[in-house]
Formats: sequence, C-alpha cells, structure tokens
Amino acid sequence: MTGLWKRNTWLYGLRTPFSLVFIGWITLAQAIAPSFNLQIYLLTLLATFLGLVVGAHYIDIGSSREKFSPYLKIPRSMLAVGIVAVALGILVGAYMAARWNIFFLAFVLVEGFAAVAYPRENPKVVHSYIGFGLTWGTIPFLGAYFIQASTLSLLAIGLSIFIGLSVVMMHHLAIMSRDSPAWKDALYLLKVYNYAVYVVAIAAILGRFVVV
Repeated sequence: MTGLWKRNTWLYGLRTPFSLVFIGWITLAQAIAPSFNLQIYLLTLLATFLGLVVGAHYIDIGSSREKFSPYLKIPRSMLAVGIVAVALGILVGAYMAARWNIFFLAFVLVEGFAAVAYPRENPKVVHSYIGFGLTWGTIPFLGAYFIQASTLSLLAIGLSIFIGLSVVMMHHLAIMSRDSPAWKDALYLLKVYNYAVYVVAIAAILGRFVVV
C-alpha cells in the first residue's frame, strides 16, 4: 500500500488489480456468448462494480477496523457505504433479470449474499478457497454468460471451472507475495497473470466490434 492508495482508503478499497482481473473475466464471459447486447454488458459491469468491487470490499474494510486501522484511516461510513453499494448492485441485477431473463435472479441473489458473507467470514464455508473460487470465479462467470446467452453451454461451464481455480491460485499468489520467502517470484507470476487476463478480455471484447 503505497502512495495515493495508502493515503486514500476509498481508493484502496477498490482493491486493484484484483477488481480489474475480476471485470476481465466477466468481460470474457459475455464476449464468448453467442449473442452480445452492449446494454447488458454495461449493466453487468455496473452491477459487478457496485456489488462485488465497491460493496464487498468496503464491507470488508469497514467491518475489520482492527485489522486495517494500523495501516489505514478507516472512515466510519465505509461499512454503510458498502452495504448500500451491494443493495444497489442487487437492484441493478434484479432489473436485468426482470427485463431479460428472470432466472438470472438466482445468480444475483447468490452473489449478493456472497458480497456480504465473504468479507464478514460468516458463514465460514463462504470464506474458504472453495467458497472464493465459486463466488468470485465460477458463479459470476456463468451468470455473466447466462444473461447474454439466456442459456449455458459446455464451453461456458468448463471455462467457469478453470476460472474458479485460477482466481484461487491468484489469491494464493497474493498471499505468497506477502508471506513467502519466494515473494518476488510470486509477485512476478501474479503480475503476469493479471496482464494476461487484461489482454484476453480486451481481445475478446474487441472481437465483438472489429471485423478482421
């Protein structure tokens, strides 16, 4: 935590680069769907940003003042802002479900629950490698694909499992970069992973608009 990110808790709470990686996987899911609606994509990004980027991370920091206060000045309103952001993200997702596919509401409710349960570590099963892989990888990816395609494919399911595993490995690399004697190697691999996801996501979304 250096520079502006350390001085401004609100910016630190956005948790980049992980949040950008997460948005990259959401982008890939929608770009590989057989149909693509730009409005759905933008609303998906909005719901994701509100609920799983702002909401979940602000709840994490706001409800763990003892853990973060030695490093950050935590505003008292941070927890409340996080809860409101999750609620707004759920509302955006519910609107999308009502407009395009009511079954999408199942993904919205699961991820809305995870946005509150994971940072608060209650129930414990959500705050585990399996829980993290499912709620920050597999399920969001499937939900993003589903709202564009109105169905699921074997390709989407297979990729979602891989992405669930990959975000767990990314999480583990982040821990190693702080605690492991080989932290420099872990940090290097983490950067390679981050930029690889950006490239894949950008290439996939450009493929929807650029005809070669």
